[in-house]
Amino acid sequence: MRIAAVDVGSNSIHMVVVEADPMGGQLVLAREKVMVRLARGEAKSGEIGPEAFRAGLEALSQMAKTIRDFGCDTLMACGTAALRDARNAQAFVLEAEKLGIPIQVISGEEEARLIHQAVSHAIPFPPDPVALVDIGGGSTELTWVQASRVVASISLPWGLQRLADAAQTSNPPTAHDLKGLRRLIRRILKKARKDLPSELPVPTLILGTSGTLEDLAKGAAAGQAFGAEQLRHFALELWRADTQGRVEHLGVDPKRAEVLHVGAIWALSLMEWLGTPPLRHLPVGLREGMVWEALKHGGAAIPPLADRRRASIEQLASRLDPDPGHSRQVARLADELFVSLQPHFELGDTERQWLAFASRLHDIGFSISEKGHHKHGEYLIRNATLPGFWPEEVEVLSQVVRFHRGKAPHHAKHEAFRALAPWHRQVVRKLAAILRAADALDRRRRQAVHHLALEVDEERLHLILDAVGDVDQEVDAFLEKASLLGTLLDRRIEVTVV
Repeated sequence: MRIAAVDVGSNSIHMVVVEADPMGGQLVLAREKVMVRLARGEAKSGEIGPEAFRAGLEALSQMAKTIRDFGCDTLMACGTAALRDARNAQAFVLEAEKLGIPIQVISGEEEARLIHQAVSHAIPFPPDPVALVDIGGGSTELTWVQASRVVASISLPWGLQRLADAAQTSNPPTAHDLKGLRRLIRRILKKARKDLPSELPVPTLILGTSGTLEDLAKGAAAGQAFGAEQLRHFALELWRADTQGRVEHLGVDPKRAEVLHVGAIWALSLMEWLGTPPLRHLPVGLREGMVWEALKHGGAAIPPLADRRRASIEQLASRLDPDPGHSRQVARLADELFVSLQPHFELGDTERQWLAFASRLHDIGFSISEKGHHKHGEYLIRNATLPGFWPEEVEVLSQVVRFHRGKAPHHAKHEAFRALAPWHRQVVRKLAAILRAADALDRRRRQAVHHLALEVDEERLHLILDAVGDVDQEVDAFLEKASLLGTLLDRRIEVTVV
């Protein structure tokens, strides 16, 4: 079986083609990497720039030719932060599909899961705690592993290019630039700590993936494992030089020289945040995780059987949903919320589908009893036959329905929620928060809210409703049920009715 995996990252586009045997052995037939920097300037403009847009499609065109030449049985292409956040991401995805590369935009949590999968097949985990760190162009994924068990995971919506765009350092950078970057990073990590369990194992080793960490390993320790002091010394050299000097005197890749000094401070800050363990770079990443994912499911790309999945949900809903008009209205409003919140929640195509499915099924528990219907809905989904869904997806759907009302999900208090993988727990919290808010906006099941828009700034989430008639009860219900949304975004909530 020949499998091609394409990682459309915010800095680079990677491709690997492997020949896999029935025992899981792999022979690499081709590798390609093109640095196109899709995320460059996106933080300011909100879009992929014209030059990067063209360069990305040119790279994908060449990769599509390679994939055709090898006659691959399976093609998986995943897009990450730049395609989650850019306003013109859908246009890029459509153009890529015309070239023969259908891209699935994945969440930061899915990135972390697939990277963990790649690393776990590359080396045996030591018994002592370790942290996996992947620094991309638009996001950074961290996963804590102890005795080969994943303890926690988080995706931060900050990568090398996004930090560099936000920092806007001089060339060469100044002490003032460094102070501002450090201040920004402190705010990012302070917020990140709120989204993690209160007790985490202190890693004795960081296993790093991504080109940024590879370049830092080369500069700090000639490609070997390095400690915080070695990285600190190399970071100082990077900050003392201008872009040209980093290339000529420090041997930095010209395409990364403009921003690597920012990456060095980000990596150093993460090492300090994790307790300053040494860092070892591994030459694997998202694309290898995609290959193992395909092999795990018999060579299937993700997600499989889209039409069959929708039919499964509709069949269950048609039997048990007491008010299809309400559930479809909630699904529509939830989708509008999802699209507005996608840049802040770093979710992808699969999570959008999960939210639609959970919205359609969120009230099927009424078929058993109105009281506790969210818990009954969880039971019904977990015990239903849903062709086209993998078992872990069924668990995610059941937990989103379980927490569309009532107490917020908590890993210490809810056994089924605790049983989810850490990356899926993060997704459930986000999707349940959106579903709660959408459900509240049809409180009286009158479909009075026609459309909604969100404005999100540094301090508030402002919901603007296009509605007919009196929607005071819906607004009151939203303000009550959107508390989880406000907590996750760390913002106060305001509502305006048009």
